[in-house]
Amino acid sequence: MFFAGMLTAQTLSVEQYRNRVLEYNQDIQMSRQAVNSALYSLKSVKTDFFPKLDVNGNYSYQVEEVEFLPGADLKHDNYGIEAGLVQNVYSGSAVRKQYDVGRLQHAIAQLGVEHTIDNIVYAADLSYWAVVANRDLYELSGQYVKLVNELYSIVNKRFVEGAISKTDVLMVQNRLKEAELQLNTNSTNYKIALQAMNIMMGSEPDHEVVLTDSIQSVIWGPKEEGLDKALERRADYQTAIMNIEMAKLQTDLARSQFLPQLVVGVKEKYGTTLINVDGKAKWATTAFAQINIPVFHWGKMRQEVRLGRSQEEMRELERSQLKDRVSEELSHAWVNVTETAKKLEIVYSSLDIAKETLILNTFSYNEGKLPILDVLSAQVSWLQAYTNVVSVNYQYKVALAAYAKALGNTGV
Repeated sequence: MFFAGMLTAQTLSVEQYRNRVLEYNQDIQMSRQAVNSALYSLKSVKTDFFPKLDVNGNYSYQVEEVEFLPGADLKHDNYGIEAGLVQNVYSGSAVRKQYDVGRLQHAIAQLGVEHTIDNIVYAADLSYWAVVANRDLYELSGQYVKLVNELYSIVNKRFVEGAISKTDVLMVQNRLKEAELQLNTNSTNYKIALQAMNIMMGSEPDHEVVLTDSIQSVIWGPKEEGLDKALERRADYQTAIMNIEMAKLQTDLARSQFLPQLVVGVKEKYGTTLINVDGKAKWATTAFAQINIPVFHWGKMRQEVRLGRSQEEMRELERSQLKDRVSEELSHAWVNVTETAKKLEIVYSSLDIAKETLILNTFSYNEGKLPILDVLSAQVSWLQAYTNVVSVNYQYKVALAAYAKALGNTGV
């Protein structure tokens, strides 16, 4: 049954898990739809550069008799159909500015996808390594239960033989129950972490998964990068720069509303005349030019421009604030990576000492040279040392993920 379960279980590396999460995540799908929306909006604005053709029709019926001239009554029917072709010649560059705004909105939406991916990859890494860490702690608890159980068998046998008092047996029994309780706690933590991981990639919560990447393996070797590199890669910072450019365009767009507007066009009409005497329909062609020059609006343009300038200043301050935050994230993340790497050397050295101490104390107890408390203490020290190895390795993976995110290069 065990091997059948292994065959049906899905194997996943951290890279494969990232891809599964990216395929499933709704936030990424929504951000991609936002890109499509921005693209359609841009194409819509682009149509304003081209002439517009409209066709209108009308029909009316005059109920009362109307005498236009003595002896000449107007016809009751009036009808006509008109086709008009209109071209915008100049509108204060409003159309051009609107197109540039649409282009920026599309670029910002694309950066939004990148920023969302960075966050989701970071979250996926944390979820994957949390499951690996909890799995290792669960397995470690099982080893500890086995270790204490083996000691209990030895102690109980010696008690039956009359070599030791029952006090030693009770102490080992108590330690065994504590170990079983810890095993149960770690089992619960592992199952909950596994369920959260499965849900994040769109699988059933209790789906069987075999994680192939070890928490003690080196995924990539970090090297310190400068702030400028991080700012170039960070989608949120590039968005902040584009928001400044967007604010400037919005200011120009507000100003353009108060500049002269010129359109030209031609209309072709077929129908009765306005004063319909003979009831005959005729063709009529009209070419026209229309200009609108705003003259006085009580200083509205000046206030709109001031508002735009204020928005530009706000966007610049937001960019500066974000730069400081990126600098802080990058510095803190690098410190965590380097300091956690130093912790790894310490915990591995501590584990070697704990292993050797456990072997020596167990041997000395069997030889009758040490009390049972020394063996139990050595077992606890071994468990704590091994737990520290798993915990610090998890901290190191989290530190690497945070550093990659701070660099804007989460896919490392």
